[in-house]
Amino acid sequence: MNRRKGKTAQWQQQNKEEQKMNKTEFIKVRCTLEEKQRIKSKAESAGRKFSDYCREILLNGEVAAVPKMTANEREAIAILQHTGRFYGQVSNLIKVKDERWVLITKNLSLCAKEAFKRFYDPQFRVDDEIYKVLNMRRDDRKM
Repeated sequence: MNRRKGKTAQWQQQNKEEQKMNKTEFIKVRCTLEEKQRIKSKAESAGRKFSDYCREILLNGEVAAVPKMTANEREAIAILQHTGRFYGQVSNLIKVKDERWVLITKNLSLCAKEAFKRFYDPQFRVDDEIYKVLNMRRDDRKM
């Protein structure tokens, strides 16, 4: 019953067309080495490529910065990703009317709650039990 099967929204098509446009023109700006390093540093802190950052500043006068994720945020996201994978299995249990899905869902919601605590509080440490339930190792948190 997917009405949009194979169809792309008009704004998505426009974005693809914009991405396909080759950027062949150069704008040269003279600056000191120190200024260039400062601009590169600002581009990195905004999570952007150097040329993208410069283009955005020249066109709009500002750049929406996306700060890099901290280690605790990466760990929380890894836990949430593992939790999400298990929800696929829960949906299969519901389809075959297996009642174990209730207990599994409760456990997964507790895991997600712990992950959110970790995401918002760098001092909070996730229990080893959570990693055991999700079949993860602590070093799996790399993204």
